[in-house]
Amino acid sequence: MIFKSLTPDIDIPGVDLPTFVFSYMRENTVYGREPNRTAMIDKAQSLSFAELESQTQASASGLYNKIGIRRGDIVAIVLPNTLFYPVATMSVQMLGGVVTTANPEYTSRELAHQLGVTEAKAVITMQERVPAIKEALQLARLTIPESNILTIDGDNNVCDIFSSQPFPRVYLRSSAEAETTPSFIVFSSGTSGKPKGVVLSHSNMVSNALQFLEVDRHDRGLVDAMQNKPQRCWLQILPMFHIYGILISSVSLLTGSLNVIMEKFDFAGFCSLIQSHRVDTVYLAPPIILALTKSPLTKKYDISSLRFINSGAAPLSKELQTEAATKLGILVTQGYGMSETSPIVTRSLCNSDKPGSAGQLCPNTEAAFVDEDDKDLGIGQVGELCVRGPQVMLGYYKNKEATDNAIRSDRFLHTGDIGYIDSAGNVYITDRKKELIKYKGFQVAPAELEGLLTDHPDIVDSAVIPVYDKTRATELPKAFVVVRPEAKRPGIEKDIAEWVADRVVDYKKLRGGVEVIDAVPKSATGKILRRVLKDIEADRLKQKSKL
Repeated sequence: MIFKSLTPDIDIPGVDLPTFVFSYMRENTVYGREPNRTAMIDKAQSLSFAELESQTQASASGLYNKIGIRRGDIVAIVLPNTLFYPVATMSVQMLGGVVTTANPEYTSRELAHQLGVTEAKAVITMQERVPAIKEALQLARLTIPESNILTIDGDNNVCDIFSSQPFPRVYLRSSAEAETTPSFIVFSSGTSGKPKGVVLSHSNMVSNALQFLEVDRHDRGLVDAMQNKPQRCWLQILPMFHIYGILISSVSLLTGSLNVIMEKFDFAGFCSLIQSHRVDTVYLAPPIILALTKSPLTKKYDISSLRFINSGAAPLSKELQTEAATKLGILVTQGYGMSETSPIVTRSLCNSDKPGSAGQLCPNTEAAFVDEDDKDLGIGQVGELCVRGPQVMLGYYKNKEATDNAIRSDRFLHTGDIGYIDSAGNVYITDRKKELIKYKGFQVAPAELEGLLTDHPDIVDSAVIPVYDKTRATELPKAFVVVRPEAKRPGIEKDIAEWVADRVVDYKKLRGGVEVIDAVPKSATGKILRRVLKDIEADRLKQKSKL
Protein backbone atom coordinates (compact mmCIF):
# COMPACT_ATOMS: atom_id res chain seq x y z
CA MET A 1 0.00 0.00 0.00
CA ILE A 2 1.38 3.40 -0.98
CA PHE A 3 0.74 6.27 1.43
CA LYS A 4 0.69 9.86 0.16
CA SER A 5 1.27 13.14 1.95
CA LEU A 6 -1.88 14.71 3.37
CA THR A 7 -0.46 18.13 2.46
CA PRO A 8 -1.23 19.19 -1.13
CA ASP A 9 1.66 18.98 -3.59
CA ILE A 10 3.66 22.12 -4.27
CA ASP A 11 5.33 23.35 -7.45
CA ILE A 12 9.08 22.74 -7.64
CA PRO A 13 10.88 25.22 -9.92
CA GLY A 14 13.56 23.96 -12.30
CA VAL A 15 16.40 26.15 -11.06
CA ASP A 16 19.86 25.93 -9.52
CA LEU A 17 20.23 26.23 -5.75
CA PRO A 18 22.08 29.61 -5.53
CA THR A 19 19.60 31.29 -7.89
CA PHE A 20 16.71 29.89 -5.88
CA VAL A 21 18.13 31.00 -2.51
CA PHE A 22 18.91 34.58 -3.49
CA SER A 23 15.77 35.17 -5.58
CA TYR A 24 13.54 33.68 -2.87
CA MET A 25 15.19 35.84 -0.20
CA ARG A 26 14.69 39.01 -2.25
CA GLU A 27 11.04 38.25 -2.95
CA ASN A 28 9.91 36.77 0.37
CA THR A 29 12.08 37.99 3.25
CA VAL A 30 13.48 41.07 4.92
CA TYR A 31 16.33 41.03 2.36
CA GLY A 32 14.08 42.67 -0.22
CA ARG A 33 13.30 45.56 2.16
CA GLU A 34 16.46 45.76 4.26
CA PRO A 35 19.39 44.18 2.39
CA ASN A 36 21.81 45.30 5.09
CA ARG A 37 19.96 43.43 7.84
CA THR A 38 22.25 40.89 9.53
CA ALA A 39 21.77 37.35 8.24
CA MET A 40 24.44 35.43 10.16
CA ILE A 41 26.70 35.82 13.17
CA ASP A 42 29.53 33.58 14.30
CA LYS A 43 32.12 34.08 17.04
CA ALA A 44 34.28 36.32 14.85
CA GLN A 45 32.03 38.40 12.63
CA SER A 46 28.63 39.03 11.09
CA LEU A 47 27.31 39.05 7.54
CA SER A 48 24.32 40.88 6.10
CA PHE A 49 22.05 39.40 3.45
CA ALA A 50 23.58 41.72 0.84
CA GLU A 51 27.14 40.86 1.90
CA LEU A 52 26.32 37.17 1.68
CA GLU A 53 25.34 37.51 -1.97
CA SER A 54 28.23 39.81 -2.92
CA GLN A 55 30.83 37.63 -1.18
CA THR A 56 29.41 34.50 -2.82
CA GLN A 57 29.80 36.12 -6.24
CA ALA A 58 33.33 37.34 -5.41
CA SER A 59 34.29 33.87 -4.22
CA ALA A 60 32.85 32.27 -7.37
CA SER A 61 34.86 34.67 -9.51
CA GLY A 62 38.06 33.86 -7.63
CA LEU A 63 37.47 30.11 -7.81
CA TYR A 64 36.98 30.37 -11.56
CA ASN A 65 39.63 32.92 -12.51
CA LYS A 66 42.37 32.10 -9.98
CA ILE A 67 41.85 28.46 -8.97
CA GLY A 68 40.48 27.12 -12.23
CA ILE A 69 37.25 25.53 -10.99
CA ARG A 70 34.95 24.59 -13.85
CA ARG A 71 31.54 23.01 -14.32
CA GLY A 72 31.46 19.49 -12.89
CA ASP A 73 34.56 19.95 -10.71
CA ILE A 74 34.29 18.81 -7.11
CA VAL A 75 35.45 21.05 -4.25
CA ALA A 76 35.87 19.65 -0.73
CA ILE A 77 34.91 21.83 2.21
CA VAL A 78 36.56 20.74 5.45
CA LEU A 79 35.38 23.36 7.91
CA PRO A 80 33.66 23.72 11.27
CA ASN A 81 30.52 25.82 11.46
CA THR A 82 31.26 29.30 10.14
CA LEU A 83 29.31 31.99 8.35
CA PHE A 84 31.64 31.44 5.38
CA TYR A 85 30.13 27.98 4.84
CA PRO A 86 27.17 29.05 2.65
CA VAL A 87 29.46 31.46 0.80
CA ALA A 88 31.76 28.57 -0.05
CA THR A 89 29.05 26.11 -1.06
CA MET A 90 27.04 28.46 -3.23
CA SER A 91 30.10 29.99 -4.92
CA VAL A 92 31.15 26.52 -6.10
CA GLN A 93 27.60 25.78 -7.25
CA MET A 94 27.38 29.08 -9.16
CA LEU A 95 30.12 27.65 -11.39
CA GLY A 96 28.27 24.38 -11.89
CA GLY A 97 30.69 22.73 -9.49
CA VAL A 98 29.82 20.15 -6.86
CA VAL A 99 30.48 20.48 -3.13
CA THR A 100 31.56 17.57 -0.96
CA THR A 101 31.50 18.35 2.75
CA ALA A 102 33.72 16.61 5.30
CA ASN A 103 33.89 16.53 9.06
CA PRO A 104 36.79 18.83 10.08
CA GLU A 105 37.73 16.38 12.84
CA TYR A 106 38.28 13.49 10.44
CA THR A 107 41.64 11.78 10.59
CA SER A 108 43.84 11.88 7.51
CA ARG A 109 42.79 8.29 6.73
CA GLU A 110 39.10 9.21 6.84
CA LEU A 111 39.72 12.26 4.69
CA ALA A 112 41.71 10.15 2.24
CA HIS A 113 38.69 7.96 1.57
CA GLN A 114 36.44 10.92 0.79
CA LEU A 115 38.98 12.90 -1.22
CA GLY A 116 40.01 9.79 -3.11
CA VAL A 117 36.47 8.77 -4.03
CA THR A 118 35.46 12.26 -5.18
CA GLU A 119 38.83 13.25 -6.73
CA ALA A 120 38.33 16.79 -5.47
CA LYS A 121 40.03 19.58 -7.45
CA ALA A 122 40.33 21.97 -4.48
CA VAL A 123 39.89 22.05 -0.71
CA ILE A 124 38.67 24.86 1.54
CA THR A 125 39.70 24.32 5.15
CA MET A 126 41.43 25.75 8.25
CA GLN A 127 45.16 26.28 8.59
CA GLU A 128 45.48 23.68 11.36
CA ARG A 129 43.98 21.00 9.10
CA VAL A 130 46.31 21.56 6.16
CA PRO A 131 48.91 18.96 7.29
CA ALA A 132 46.20 16.31 7.70
CA ILE A 133 44.78 17.14 4.28
CA LYS A 134 48.21 16.87 2.65
CA GLU A 135 48.73 13.50 4.32
CA ALA A 136 45.25 12.43 3.19
CA LEU A 137 46.09 13.35 -0.39
CA GLN A 138 49.21 11.19 -0.22
CA LEU A 139 47.22 8.27 1.17
CA ALA A 140 44.62 8.72 -1.58
CA ARG A 141 47.34 9.11 -4.23
CA LEU A 142 45.61 12.28 -5.32
CA THR A 143 47.41 15.42 -6.46
CA ILE A 144 45.97 18.85 -5.69
CA PRO A 145 48.17 21.92 -6.29
CA GLU A 146 49.12 23.65 -3.05
CA SER A 147 47.47 26.81 -4.39
CA ASN A 148 44.18 24.90 -4.45
CA ILE A 149 44.28 24.15 -0.72
CA LEU A 150 42.60 27.29 0.58
CA THR A 151 42.13 28.30 4.21
CA ILE A 152 39.75 30.69 5.96
CA ASP A 153 42.23 31.65 8.67
CA GLY A 154 45.80 31.35 7.43
CA ASP A 155 48.09 30.96 4.44
CA ASN A 156 46.55 30.92 0.97
CA ASN A 157 43.48 32.60 2.42
CA VAL A 158 40.29 32.14 0.45
CA CYS A 159 39.41 35.81 0.93
CA ASP A 160 42.54 36.73 -1.03
CA ILE A 161 41.10 35.14 -4.17
CA PHE A 162 37.88 37.17 -4.01
CA SER A 163 37.54 38.89 -7.36
CA SER A 164 35.29 41.23 -9.31
CA GLN A 165 36.34 39.72 -12.63
CA PRO A 166 33.51 38.33 -14.75
CA PHE A 167 32.90 34.59 -14.68
CA PRO A 168 30.50 32.32 -16.59
CA ARG A 169 27.81 31.70 -14.00
CA VAL A 170 25.94 28.46 -14.62
CA TYR A 171 22.17 28.82 -14.55
CA LEU A 172 19.92 25.76 -14.60
CA ARG A 173 16.73 26.74 -16.37
CA SER A 174 14.71 23.53 -16.62
CA SER A 175 13.45 20.81 -14.32
CA ALA A 176 15.38 18.22 -16.32
CA GLU A 177 18.67 20.07 -15.73
CA ALA A 178 17.99 20.78 -12.07
CA GLU A 179 16.97 17.18 -11.40
CA THR A 180 20.11 15.67 -12.93
CA THR A 181 22.83 18.18 -12.02
CA PRO A 182 24.64 17.37 -8.74
CA SER A 183 24.97 20.09 -6.11
CA PHE A 184 26.34 18.18 -3.10
CA ILE A 185 28.04 14.88 -2.40
CA VAL A 186 27.57 14.25 1.31
CA PHE A 187 28.93 11.10 2.85
CA SER A 188 26.76 8.72 4.85
CA SER A 189 27.59 8.23 8.50
CA GLY A 190 29.41 4.97 7.89
CA THR A 191 27.80 3.02 10.73
CA SER A 192 28.66 -0.07 8.67
CA GLY A 193 31.43 -0.29 6.09
CA LYS A 194 33.08 2.73 4.52
CA PRO A 195 30.97 5.87 4.05
CA LYS A 196 29.26 6.23 0.69
CA GLY A 197 28.94 9.48 -1.25
CA VAL A 198 25.29 10.55 -1.49
CA VAL A 199 24.74 12.59 -4.66
CA LEU A 200 22.10 15.29 -4.23
CA SER A 201 20.89 17.33 -7.20
CA HIS A 202 20.01 21.01 -7.23
CA SER A 203 16.37 19.98 -7.47
CA ASN A 204 16.74 17.69 -4.44
CA MET A 205 17.91 20.62 -2.33
CA VAL A 206 15.40 23.16 -3.69
CA SER A 207 12.56 20.65 -3.28
CA ASN A 208 13.39 19.84 0.31
CA ALA A 209 13.74 23.49 1.29
CA LEU A 210 10.30 24.22 -0.18
CA GLN A 211 8.83 21.13 1.47
CA PHE A 212 10.25 22.35 4.78
CA LEU A 213 8.78 25.83 4.31
CA GLU A 214 5.39 24.44 3.30
CA VAL A 215 5.16 22.33 6.46
CA ASP A 216 6.04 25.40 8.54
CA ARG A 217 3.35 27.39 6.73
CA HIS A 218 0.72 24.80 7.66
CA ASP A 219 1.87 24.58 11.29
CA ARG A 220 -0.58 26.91 13.01
CA GLY A 221 1.11 26.48 16.38
CA LEU A 222 4.46 27.63 14.99
CA VAL A 223 2.91 30.49 13.01
CA ASP A 224 1.12 31.77 16.12
CA ALA A 225 4.26 31.48 18.27
CA MET A 226 6.33 33.57 15.85
CA GLN A 227 3.74 36.04 14.53
CA ASN A 228 5.00 39.04 16.51
CA LYS A 229 8.67 38.50 15.69
CA PRO A 230 10.07 41.04 13.18
CA GLN A 231 13.00 38.68 12.59
CA ARG A 232 13.33 35.19 14.01
CA CYS A 233 16.61 34.17 15.63
CA TRP A 234 17.94 30.67 15.04
CA LEU A 235 20.88 28.98 16.71
CA GLN A 236 22.89 26.77 14.33
CA ILE A 237 24.48 23.99 16.33
CA LEU A 238 24.02 21.26 13.73
CA PRO A 239 27.26 20.72 11.82
CA MET A 240 27.18 22.37 8.43
CA PHE A 241 29.02 19.44 6.86
CA HIS A 242 25.98 17.26 7.62
CA ILE A 243 22.90 17.35 5.40
CA TYR A 244 20.65 18.34 8.32
CA GLY A 245 22.92 21.30 9.07
CA ILE A 246 23.14 22.22 5.37
CA LEU A 247 19.35 22.35 5.12
CA ILE A 248 18.90 24.39 8.30
CA SER A 249 21.55 26.87 7.16
CA SER A 250 19.66 27.35 3.87
CA VAL A 251 16.19 27.57 5.39
CA SER A 252 17.31 30.15 7.96
CA LEU A 253 18.14 32.38 4.99
CA LEU A 254 14.88 31.57 3.20
CA THR A 255 12.90 32.66 6.27
CA GLY A 256 14.91 35.87 6.65
CA SER A 257 16.02 34.79 10.11
CA LEU A 258 19.17 35.77 11.97
CA ASN A 259 21.29 32.63 12.22
CA VAL A 260 23.66 32.53 15.20
CA ILE A 261 26.34 30.00 14.27
CA MET A 262 28.03 27.94 16.97
CA GLU A 263 31.39 26.58 15.81
CA LYS A 264 31.51 23.59 18.13
CA PHE A 265 28.87 22.46 20.58
CA ASP A 266 29.23 22.61 24.32
CA PHE A 267 26.15 22.75 26.50
CA ALA A 268 27.06 25.77 28.63
CA GLY A 269 28.00 27.77 25.53
CA PHE A 270 24.77 26.69 23.88
CA CYS A 271 22.68 27.99 26.78
CA SER A 272 24.74 31.18 26.91
CA LEU A 273 24.10 31.93 23.22
CA ILE A 274 20.36 31.41 23.66
CA GLN A 275 20.45 33.91 26.52
CA SER A 276 22.65 36.55 24.88
CA HIS A 277 21.00 36.52 21.44
CA ARG A 278 17.43 35.81 22.61
CA VAL A 279 17.26 32.78 20.35
CA ASP A 280 13.75 31.51 19.59
CA THR A 281 14.40 28.51 17.30
CA VAL A 282 16.79 25.56 17.49
CA TYR A 283 17.08 22.41 15.41
CA LEU A 284 18.96 19.68 17.23
CA ALA A 285 19.21 16.01 18.18
CA PRO A 286 17.57 14.19 21.14
CA PRO A 287 20.65 14.10 23.41
CA ILE A 288 20.62 17.90 23.63
CA ILE A 289 16.90 17.92 24.43
CA LEU A 290 17.70 15.42 27.17
CA ALA A 291 20.34 17.79 28.55
CA LEU A 292 17.96 20.76 28.40
CA THR A 293 15.41 18.90 30.49
CA LYS A 294 17.77 17.27 33.00
CA SER A 295 20.99 19.29 33.31
CA PRO A 296 21.24 21.69 36.28
CA LEU A 297 23.09 24.07 33.95
CA THR A 298 19.82 24.92 32.22
CA LYS A 299 18.61 26.80 35.30
CA LYS A 300 21.72 29.00 35.33
CA TYR A 301 20.74 30.72 32.07
CA ASP A 302 17.74 32.68 30.87
CA ILE A 303 16.44 30.63 27.96
CA SER A 304 12.92 32.06 28.14
CA SER A 305 13.20 33.42 24.58
CA LEU A 306 13.22 29.87 23.24
CA ARG A 307 9.88 29.10 21.62
CA PHE A 308 10.46 26.20 19.25
CA ILE A 309 12.65 23.10 19.09
CA ASN A 310 12.67 20.53 16.32
CA SER A 311 14.41 17.23 16.91
CA GLY A 312 16.00 15.16 14.19
CA ALA A 313 18.87 12.75 13.42
CA ALA A 314 17.46 10.11 15.81
CA PRO A 315 14.03 9.19 17.21
CA LEU A 316 12.74 11.35 20.06
CA SER A 317 10.77 9.31 22.57
CA LYS A 318 7.21 10.23 23.47
CA GLU A 319 8.26 10.60 27.10
CA LEU A 320 11.17 12.96 26.43
CA GLN A 321 9.20 15.05 23.92
CA THR A 322 6.40 15.54 26.44
CA GLU A 323 8.79 16.24 29.31
CA ALA A 324 10.74 18.84 27.32
CA ALA A 325 7.60 20.66 26.20
CA THR A 326 6.20 20.71 29.74
CA LYS A 327 9.39 21.57 31.65
CA LEU A 328 10.65 24.20 29.21
CA GLY A 329 7.26 25.57 28.22
CA ILE A 330 8.07 25.46 24.52
CA LEU A 331 6.88 23.82 21.31
CA VAL A 332 8.71 20.57 20.57
CA THR A 333 8.36 18.75 17.27
CA GLN A 334 10.39 16.10 15.52
CA GLY A 335 11.07 14.99 12.01
CA TYR A 336 12.53 12.07 10.16
CA GLY A 337 15.00 12.07 7.31
CA MET A 338 18.35 10.88 6.07
CA SER A 339 21.19 12.06 3.86
CA GLU A 340 19.66 10.16 0.95
CA THR A 341 16.48 12.29 1.17
CA SER A 342 18.10 15.75 1.36
CA PRO A 343 17.13 15.08 4.31
CA ILE A 344 13.51 15.72 5.40
CA VAL A 345 10.76 13.13 4.85
CA THR A 346 8.37 13.82 7.73
CA ARG A 347 7.75 16.41 10.44
CA SER A 348 5.26 16.61 13.27
CA LEU A 349 3.23 19.75 13.88
CA CYS A 350 3.28 21.80 17.06
CA ASN A 351 -0.35 21.01 17.88
CA SER A 352 0.05 17.28 17.25
CA ASP A 353 -1.58 15.00 19.80
CA LYS A 354 0.83 12.21 18.86
CA PRO A 355 4.10 12.84 20.73
CA GLY A 356 6.70 10.30 19.78
CA SER A 357 5.59 10.28 16.17
CA ALA A 358 8.05 11.45 13.51
CA GLY A 359 5.14 13.37 12.00
CA GLN A 360 3.39 13.22 8.69
CA LEU A 361 4.84 13.00 5.20
CA CYS A 362 6.04 16.24 3.64
CA PRO A 363 4.23 17.45 0.51
CA ASN A 364 5.10 15.64 -2.76
CA THR A 365 6.23 12.62 -0.73
CA GLU A 366 5.02 9.02 -0.83
CA ALA A 367 5.85 6.15 1.50
CA ALA A 368 5.48 2.39 1.63
CA PHE A 369 6.24 -0.03 4.44
CA VAL A 370 7.47 -3.41 3.25
CA ASP A 371 8.22 -6.81 4.75
CA GLU A 372 11.41 -8.84 4.30
CA ASP A 373 10.17 -9.98 0.87
CA ASP A 374 9.64 -6.36 -0.23
CA LYS A 375 5.87 -6.77 -0.15
CA ASP A 376 3.77 -3.75 0.79
CA LEU A 377 2.21 -3.63 4.25
CA GLY A 378 -0.87 -1.79 5.47
CA ILE A 379 -1.77 0.71 8.18
CA GLY A 380 -0.25 -0.17 11.54
CA GLN A 381 1.91 -2.96 10.17
CA VAL A 382 5.60 -2.71 11.05
CA GLY A 383 8.10 -2.93 8.22
CA GLU A 384 10.92 -1.14 6.42
CA LEU A 385 10.08 2.39 5.32
CA CYS A 386 10.52 3.13 1.62
CA VAL A 387 10.23 6.71 0.32
CA ARG A 388 9.59 8.33 -3.05
CA GLY A 389 9.68 12.05 -3.78
CA PRO A 390 11.65 14.91 -5.34
CA GLN A 391 14.05 14.91 -2.39
CA VAL A 392 15.33 11.35 -3.02
CA MET A 393 19.01 11.31 -4.04
CA LEU A 394 20.35 10.66 -7.51
CA GLY A 395 22.35 7.75 -6.10
CA TYR A 396 25.67 6.84 -4.48
CA TYR A 397 28.71 8.35 -6.16
CA LYS A 398 30.55 5.84 -8.36
CA ASN A 399 28.67 2.99 -6.69
CA LYS A 400 26.00 1.61 -9.01
CA GLU A 401 25.59 -1.60 -7.04
CA ALA A 402 24.79 0.25 -3.81
CA THR A 403 22.47 2.60 -5.70
CA ASP A 404 20.58 -0.28 -7.31
CA ASN A 405 20.24 -1.99 -3.94
CA ALA A 406 18.88 1.17 -2.33
CA ILE A 407 16.52 2.52 -5.01
CA ARG A 408 13.86 0.30 -6.53
CA SER A 409 12.92 0.47 -10.18
CA ASP A 410 9.85 2.53 -9.22
CA ARG A 411 12.17 5.10 -7.53
CA PHE A 412 11.22 4.11 -3.99
CA LEU A 413 14.25 4.38 -1.69
CA HIS A 414 14.85 1.65 0.88
CA THR A 415 15.66 3.64 4.02
CA GLY A 416 16.76 0.74 6.20
CA ASP A 417 14.54 2.15 8.96
CA ILE A 418 11.76 0.19 10.61
CA GLY A 419 8.41 1.72 11.46
CA TYR A 420 4.74 2.03 10.62
CA ILE A 421 2.05 4.56 9.75
CA ASP A 422 -1.24 5.00 11.60
CA SER A 423 -4.69 5.73 10.19
CA ALA A 424 -4.17 9.49 10.63
CA GLY A 425 -0.99 9.50 8.54
CA ASN A 426 1.46 9.74 11.45
CA VAL A 427 4.74 7.93 10.85
CA TYR A 428 6.54 6.14 13.67
CA ILE A 429 10.18 5.05 13.42
CA THR A 430 10.93 2.21 15.79
CA ASP A 431 14.51 1.37 14.82
CA ARG A 432 17.12 0.70 12.18
CA LYS A 433 16.63 -2.54 10.30
CA LYS A 434 20.21 -3.62 10.86
CA GLU A 435 20.18 -2.61 14.54
CA LEU A 436 17.33 -4.86 15.62
CA ILE A 437 18.37 -7.34 18.30
CA LYS A 438 17.02 -10.84 17.77
CA TYR A 439 16.54 -12.72 21.03
CA LYS A 440 15.39 -16.26 20.35
CA GLY A 441 13.50 -15.10 17.27
CA PHE A 442 11.92 -12.10 19.00
CA GLN A 443 12.89 -8.65 17.72
CA VAL A 444 14.07 -6.12 20.30
CA ALA A 445 14.42 -2.46 19.30
CA PRO A 446 17.38 -0.73 21.01
CA ALA A 447 15.71 2.68 20.71
CA GLU A 448 12.75 1.45 22.73
CA LEU A 449 14.94 0.30 25.61
CA GLU A 450 16.98 3.53 25.44
CA GLY A 451 13.77 5.54 25.68
CA LEU A 452 12.83 3.56 28.78
CA LEU A 453 16.27 3.97 30.36
CA THR A 454 15.98 7.73 29.89
CA ASP A 455 13.17 7.67 32.46
CA HIS A 456 15.39 6.11 35.14
CA PRO A 457 16.16 8.81 37.74
CA ASP A 458 19.88 7.98 37.88
CA ILE A 459 20.54 7.71 34.13
CA VAL A 460 21.47 10.69 31.93
CA ASP A 461 22.25 8.79 28.71
CA SER A 462 22.27 5.25 27.36
CA ALA A 463 22.90 2.98 24.39
CA VAL A 464 21.75 -0.58 23.81
CA ILE A 465 23.52 -3.12 21.58
CA PRO A 466 23.33 -6.87 20.96
CA VAL A 467 25.93 -9.19 22.49
CA TYR A 468 26.09 -12.75 21.25
CA ASP A 469 25.81 -15.60 23.76
CA LYS A 470 27.22 -18.79 22.33
CA THR A 471 25.75 -20.87 25.15
CA ARG A 472 22.25 -19.76 24.18
CA ALA A 473 22.90 -19.28 20.45
CA THR A 474 21.19 -15.94 20.52
CA GLU A 475 21.76 -12.23 20.84
CA LEU A 476 21.17 -10.57 24.20
CA PRO A 477 20.35 -6.88 24.78
CA LYS A 478 23.08 -5.06 26.71
CA ALA A 479 22.85 -1.49 28.00
CA PHE A 480 25.70 0.99 28.35
CA VAL A 481 24.60 3.77 30.67
CA VAL A 482 25.90 7.12 31.87
CA VAL A 483 24.74 7.80 35.42
CA ARG A 484 24.72 10.91 37.54
CA PRO A 485 28.00 11.23 39.52
CA GLU A 486 26.18 11.10 42.84
CA ALA A 487 24.36 7.91 41.78
CA LYS A 488 27.47 5.79 41.24
CA ARG A 489 27.49 2.95 43.76
CA PRO A 490 28.26 -0.77 43.93
CA GLY A 491 25.43 -2.80 42.48
CA ILE A 492 23.82 -0.01 40.45
CA GLU A 493 24.11 -2.13 37.30
CA LYS A 494 21.99 -4.88 38.86
CA ASP A 495 19.48 -2.34 40.15
CA ILE A 496 19.05 -0.86 36.66
CA ALA A 497 18.62 -4.29 35.06
CA GLU A 498 15.94 -5.18 37.59
CA TRP A 499 14.25 -1.80 37.09
CA VAL A 500 14.03 -2.46 33.36
CA ALA A 501 12.87 -6.06 33.89
CA ASP A 502 9.91 -4.76 35.87
CA ARG A 503 8.83 -2.64 32.90
CA VAL A 504 9.26 -4.81 29.81
CA VAL A 505 8.11 -8.11 28.38
CA ASP A 506 10.38 -11.06 29.14
CA TYR A 507 12.32 -11.10 25.86
CA LYS A 508 13.28 -7.42 26.20
CA LYS A 509 15.10 -7.86 29.50
CA LEU A 510 18.75 -6.76 29.62
CA ARG A 511 20.16 -10.28 29.67
CA GLY A 512 23.42 -9.02 28.20
CA GLY A 513 23.97 -6.91 31.28
CA VAL A 514 24.37 -3.26 32.18
CA GLU A 515 27.69 -1.40 32.07
CA VAL A 516 28.36 2.09 33.38
CA ILE A 517 30.50 4.25 31.06
CA ASP A 518 31.63 7.87 31.06
CA ALA A 519 29.98 8.88 27.76
CA VAL A 520 27.96 7.28 24.99
CA PRO A 521 29.88 7.56 21.68
CA LYS A 522 27.96 9.68 19.18
CA SER A 523 28.38 11.17 15.73
CA ALA A 524 28.54 14.93 15.17
CA THR A 525 24.75 15.04 14.78
CA GLY A 526 24.01 13.09 17.94
CA LYS A 527 23.46 9.60 16.52
CA ILE A 528 24.62 6.80 18.77
CA LEU A 529 27.67 5.06 17.30
CA ARG A 530 26.71 1.52 18.23
CA ARG A 531 29.53 0.13 16.12
CA VAL A 532 32.05 1.64 18.59
CA LEU A 533 30.42 -0.24 21.47
CA LYS A 534 30.14 -3.39 19.36
CA ASP A 535 33.86 -3.15 18.58
CA ILE A 536 34.63 -2.89 22.31
CA GLU A 537 32.59 -6.01 22.98
CA ALA A 538 34.23 -7.85 20.07
CA ASP A 539 37.71 -7.00 21.41
CA ARG A 540 36.74 -8.31 24.85
CA LEU A 541 35.52 -11.54 23.30
CA LYS A 542 38.83 -11.96 21.47
CA GLN A 543 40.77 -11.39 24.68
CA LYS A 544 38.66 -13.97 26.52
CA SER A 545 39.20 -16.53 23.77
CA LYS A 546 42.98 -16.18 24.21
CA LEU A 547 42.82 -17.04 27.90
